[in-house]
Amino acid sequence: MIHLLNIRKSYENVAESAPVLGFRELHIGAGERVALTGESGSGKTTLLNMLSGLLVPDVGEVRIDGTNIAALSEAQRDRFRAANIGYVFQTFHLLQGYTVQENVELGALFARGHQEAGRAAFLLESVGLEHRRRHLPNQLSVGQQARVALARALMNKPRVLLADEPTGALDPETGRQVLALLLDSAQQYGITMVCATHDPGVAAAFDKIVRVEDLQ
Repeated sequence: MIHLLNIRKSYENVAESAPVLGFRELHIGAGERVALTGESGSGKTTLLNMLSGLLVPDVGEVRIDGTNIAALSEAQRDRFRAANIGYVFQTFHLLQGYTVQENVELGALFARGHQEAGRAAFLLESVGLEHRRRHLPNQLSVGQQARVALARALMNKPRVLLADEPTGALDPETGRQVLALLLDSAQQYGITMVCATHDPGVAAAFDKIVRVEDLQ
């Protein structure tokens, strides 16, 4: 399903090129739920962003179902991501001027050029927020915002679900609830899931743990 090969990624700073990631191979099977762990700055978010096509490696292949997204143009990567990948960002990236339902519908609008109110309503019901669909994001708790972000990530029936520290800003009980929703959604829809986390308790809930430092 996911196959990364001979990856190198560096960021330019004032003085020199600073290496962030470098490893030979990572394989994640279809339907697997994988936790990425590692120290702060180890490259967890960079790796997620390469899996989504938001970043490309300096060298190497990022294959998802056989497509090397690292070789695609930016526009092609955008289309591939919209059609195949859902992403729950660490800060959720909800648009404040839009209602909860509109935020979820935007996923379909970007991918297919039209809104799908019925599916958005269904997903909001599935995460327990049908009663909040006309609210704005700043009228929600952080935990509720995380649920909206998950509903939006599922809008286009992705084959891959990425999550970057999805419980990091939540209290322990809300974090457990959101984590359960993420894992249950991936299992229910047969989605391959990759989640970056610094929390050993969160990582332990996944099928497999990959420590980023061990890839180097």
